[in-house]
Amino acid sequence: MQKPVPRSVRPFAECSAVTTRRTVISGLCGVGALCWAGPAWAHRLARTETEVTISQKGDVSVVHVYHLQDAQSVLFQAGLIDRPDLGSLRARAHLALYTEANFTLAVSGAPVALDLIGAEIQGDSAYVYQEGHISDGALSIDARMLRSLLKGQSNSVNIVRDGQTVTLDFSGDDGPKPVA
Repeated sequence: MQKPVPRSVRPFAECSAVTTRRTVISGLCGVGALCWAGPAWAHRLARTETEVTISQKGDVSVVHVYHLQDAQSVLFQAGLIDRPDLGSLRARAHLALYTEANFTLAVSGAPVALDLIGAEIQGDSAYVYQEGHISDGALSIDARMLRSLLKGQSNSVNIVRDGQTVTLDFSGDDGPKPVA
């Protein structure tokens, strides 16, 4: 006597119509989801994020976050580092100096002296740290990092002061922007 074949190992033709339809619909939905999400993953935005934190005493802490791959390849193509790798202390120092030259915080039109604290890599990001002190006055920011070197690059600067956050977005040929 022949044992019955478990449902899970029956040939495809023996499956019920409902199971077959369910399998086909699930497969089509999965393929559709991949087709829809694929371009989003392939076209990640070229963007640098910066957070400027200002204490009530006027102490300023600045953290710039670059996408590691963008920073490495763009700085290499621009001839600012010897190879597309920010793993060495020298390469991270070049990134920090580049950032210092392309980010300006100003009070009443006068640039604020920001000290470079350092640069490090964590995961897929490169971080550059600065700090300084500001006095009272009209605050403005100019964030030019990578914009002249990478098409479509934009920079987002979040200013945190008195428990409030103001965001400035920079792209194209944007110049300094006032902080409201």
